[in-house]
Amino acid sequence: MSSPTVAPAGLEPELAEAYRQCADKSVLAALNPKIFFGYFSVCADTTQGHGFNTTFPGLDWGQSAEALLWLGRTAEILASWDYVKSFLREDGLVPFAIVPDQAGQTHMMELPKKTEKFPFVVAANGGAYSHWFPGNPLMMLPNVTVVQVADAIFRHTKDSAWLAAQQSFLRSVTDWMAKQVTPEGLVKGGGFYVERPPRLEHDGVTQCYTAHAFRLAAKLTGAPAYTAVANRITAAFRTKFWAGDHCVEYINAEHGVISHHGLTDVDWAAIATGLATPEQVKILWPQLRRNPDFVYNGIPTGISTRPETYEDWEMMFLDRHDLAAMGRVWYVEAWARSVMGDREGLLESLRQVARVGRENNWYWRERYYSERSGDLGSYRINTYCEYPANFIRIVHRFVLGT
Repeated sequence: MSSPTVAPAGLEPELAEAYRQCADKSVLAALNPKIFFGYFSVCADTTQGHGFNTTFPGLDWGQSAEALLWLGRTAEILASWDYVKSFLREDGLVPFAIVPDQAGQTHMMELPKKTEKFPFVVAANGGAYSHWFPGNPLMMLPNVTVVQVADAIFRHTKDSAWLAAQQSFLRSVTDWMAKQVTPEGLVKGGGFYVERPPRLEHDGVTQCYTAHAFRLAAKLTGAPAYTAVANRITAAFRTKFWAGDHCVEYINAEHGVISHHGLTDVDWAAIATGLATPEQVKILWPQLRRNPDFVYNGIPTGISTRPETYEDWEMMFLDRHDLAAMGRVWYVEAWARSVMGDREGLLESLRQVARVGRENNWYWRERYYSERSGDLGSYRINTYCEYPANFIRIVHRFVLGT
């Protein structure tokens, strides 16, 4: 049995205890060498949740991978990296899910109030390369995540030989991303990390994260062309995603600019990734800094300050699961607070997350719903690793600056 995790020095006692619990009860507990060395689940209870042997390169993998690097599990992450890398498609696309038990299968999915069914296709190798939702939300997520994880590995290992060996792979991944950017600088693919709403066709968070990934890729590969793509996305965002006093949430092909759900995670992302201009930041920051409407059920961070205003068509006539506070959104808030030098706001958000975890025996749910979001849903996985993984990442990257 391994020794309990020791929290980094300098944390106040409440946060140090939460850090230890996040590590031992969730992130480390999700490692499962019985599947293969380097495998980790999205849940601390590896027998439940989203499949005991499923990997999600589209989000959860990247969050937990960086947390595990901070916890000294570099060997496992390098093994996991090689596993995900082996699923690269010839055109440079990474799957958003790897589902070995469904390899070669196609499942027909239904939408309420729709007569047609939509295929969820798992390739023969077990990779799912396209979402079954019409419009394919999450399209950009896996390739962006791979670039982020490459950056995290290199920052931790400083292994130039490893990075040199990844060049062909990283260029293939990033070249695929470049093909998804229109000549005017809009990134295709809808929602970056949300499915409901799918935010078709151009999601503001997708624009922000993709531009940031191109900048990382330029540093990792030494290719200035990737910086040029990032600059093109940035220029488009600053004009097409600005609504006068806040950011546009997404641009829909049929309904046009959508910016009436209050402040959203796009506002946090624009500051975090540097896509907002200094003048836009001056307008945004006073609205964001102490806004209580991003806290749902006592925990940060909800995707919108007005979740009750989403219409059924925006949710594809499905449930409202992603109108919730989620660890992925909290990370963007923490990132923005770090950029703005808001240490106290950052610490208070950590305290909020710690308190909710303490009340639940040091476990966290996947989503926390606002009473204002309408259908509160029933999708309440109770040992999800997203908040714990991001707690560890936020402590190291934004509080301690390590």
